[in-house]
Formats: sequence, C-alpha cells, structure tokens
Amino acid sequence: MKYGSLWQDIFISSKNFLEIGRFSELTPRQKYIRFVGIKRLALAKFVVHKYAKTDPNNNILYVVAISIALYEEQRYPEYTLVNQAVECLKHSYNRKIVAFGNFILRKIFADPNLFQYRLSWEQIRWNAPLWWINHLKKQVDDHHLQDVLVDSLLRHPPLNVRLNKPQYINQLSSDLRKINRKIVKVSSHGLTVVPPCDLTQTSSFEKGLVSIQDLSSQRIIDLIQPKPDDNLLDICAAPGGKSLAIATNRKCNVFSNDKSKIRLKMLEEEIVRIKDHLVTIPKITSFNPLVPKQLNALFNLANAGFDYIILDAPCSGSGIQRRHPEIPWTKTKQQLATLVTMQSKLLDACWQILKNRGILIYCTCSIFYNEGEGQVVQFLKRRKNVNRKSAPGLIYPTIGKDYLLKYNVENESDNAELNYIGDDGFFYAMLEKQESS
Repeated sequence: MKYGSLWQDIFISSKNFLEIGRFSELTPRQKYIRFVGIKRLALAKFVVHKYAKTDPNNNILYVVAISIALYEEQRYPEYTLVNQAVECLKHSYNRKIVAFGNFILRKIFADPNLFQYRLSWEQIRWNAPLWWINHLKKQVDDHHLQDVLVDSLLRHPPLNVRLNKPQYINQLSSDLRKINRKIVKVSSHGLTVVPPCDLTQTSSFEKGLVSIQDLSSQRIIDLIQPKPDDNLLDICAAPGGKSLAIATNRKCNVFSNDKSKIRLKMLEEEIVRIKDHLVTIPKITSFNPLVPKQLNALFNLANAGFDYIILDAPCSGSGIQRRHPEIPWTKTKQQLATLVTMQSKLLDACWQILKNRGILIYCTCSIFYNEGEGQVVQFLKRRKNVNRKSAPGLIYPTIGKDYLLKYNVENESDNAELNYIGDDGFFYAMLEKQESS
C-alpha cells in the first residue's frame, strides 16, 4: 500500500520496525525509513529515558528513533518531523500518550549533544543490547578491529552482485550508466554497484543476467570443485543464494533442501528468473534433517550419500547486522544457545549422509565464536574421521580500504566510492569425511 504523507510512512515503518522478513508491501521510502530508524534505536532509548520518568510504549520509541534518524540525515526540518511524528501517534494512541510524544520529541531536538552521546554510551556506539555487545567483545579484544566493526555498522551496506555469466558485464554496465551508477570488480565472481540502487528495476536483473549476493556468500564457488556426476546437497538452502551460485558456475547434480516451504518459494521464483543462465537446474526438496525419517529420505536422493554438502546453518546473523540492524534487538541469550545446539545437531546429521571422501562445507553469517570456530572445534572432538581442509574461516565485515587491502584488490575508486565497497561477516569451514578405522 502506497502512502504519500510522511506521517503515514512513519506509521507503517514503525509498525514493521523489528519484523524480520520480506517487506514487499512497504514502499522504498518506508523501507528506508525503517532501516535508518533501527540504526538509531539505542540512541532513542537513551534520550527518551533521559527525559521520561516511565518506560514508554515500544512504538513510541520506534517513532522517536525514526524521527532522530531523519533529522540526522537532514531529510526534513525539525518542525516538520515533530509535526508528522505527532500526527502518526494520534492515529494509535490517546491524547496523554500523544502529548508525551510531543514533549519528548521537542526535548530531543533541542538537545545540542544529541549526536555526541555515542561517544560516552557504548550501546549507542554498537546499537545493540549490552549482552550482545559483551558477547562480541569477548572474542574481539582488538580495539582497532572493534572500531572497524562499529564503522561498518554505521555505513550503508554495499550492494554486491554476482554475474550469472562473465560476458554479461557489458550489459550491466550499460544499464547502470543510465542511472548514474558504476560497477567495481572486487572478486573473481563479484561486483559492487556504486552507489547502491534498486537493481531489480534494471533490464539486466529482469533478464536474469545478474543476482544479488554478498561477496562473502559468493566464496562458496571457489571452495567447491565438483565433477559432473557428483551429488551436491545445500541442506538449509532457502532463499537459495549458494545453490544458485553453484548452479550457474559448476556442472553437477544440485539438490536444494529447506524445511521451510515458504522460504523455498523464494528459491523457486529466483530459478524462474535466471533459468536460462543455469548450468544445472537444482532439484528442490523440503525435508527436516533433524527428523530421522526425513534425513533418511534425503540420503536416498543420492543413493549412496552426497559428495558435497553445504550447511549454511541457522544462526544469530551477527555478521550481517549492518544489513539487518534489527537482529541484535530480536535475539536473546537463550535463543543464541538454542541456535548453537541446533547447529551441532545439523552438523552430525549432515555427517551421516555424506559419502566417504565427501566434503562438508559448514558456514554461517555469524561472527560469534560459538557459532563458527567453536562449533567446528566441538565437532572435531566428537568425530575422529575428519580431515579439516583449508577454508576462509572467520570473515569480519569490512568496508572501503579495509576490504581492498585484505583481498589485494586493485581499483581506482575515490574515497566516496570506497564507502560502498565491502563484504559481510561470515564463517567457513571445510571438512572431509575419512573412512572410519
């Protein structure tokens, strides 16, 4: 549903504030408002509690966060933001709450130190709950690296893409020049669009010439070198980025599995969009590998087990916080512990249906130790028939020159363009199954 008024956009954005999923019903402006607002949630919490005697309704916090973000970016003047935010509150709350919101907003915008609080309050700096920050800092004790991580959180996430065939680069370049954008080649398979844009509106995207995929996720292509008759299982595949990266670059039998049939629809839609550019068409299945009968059904798909299994395990998402700033606010310590247990069970399940001499790629979009290296260490303690092979390991989120230096990428981008170049946080381990002695 499309709205023209700012208060209506604030209203819709605040109602969907900490939801995780596809927001096809939101307009581009509403998506943007929601995104920048979440990045100022910790600051909103701080300043509201500075002036309020009681804890306000969460939706008031969200409206305040959005107002602060739009004010910081100088998108609208102060009086407009106060007026529109109050108008938004009028459509959900009584006069008392509306008056409270009006009071808070005027106090905030009158505070000359509003954007200096991050220097003294750590939660604002990281825009996350304290437990999340402390959990991260336990494993990242290098202050420079902490600064790099914080800097990456504040930046707009890069728009990284994968060409579905190398020769499509000229068509993509031509499409982007029409909208004053350029591409920077940043890896063997990846390009970055500078500055970011809505790539879905280009003819290159519509024709399936290009797919949106982060550079860290694209690294799966270089890790896997299957033979044409090999069977490869992407066991938690949806929405399908890794399956399709393989299917456009490697000739083998690809099985894309996910227990969520709803998420698999996203993969099915993407296959339709790029089907003319696929080397192989993935076979889609929906089994839960943690249910013994369904795990056995997966095993039977490949007769004698799989040559390759990709386990992109459900995780905290700590490596993609700059893309999804809501993540720290929607997770708890208990949820993280549950995820770690699930990852362990999935590793053991995958090992059962992997052939001898087969390769298991364990990966997560997390930078937490217990979801990455710690998970692999525990697995190696449980299994003796494992040969750990070379893999990227832990990849921290990078931006600008940090990315170029890390991967020895040469380009002539200016400083403004460098702000849009980088990759997400990720973890990779490659485990080869040995015959049991």
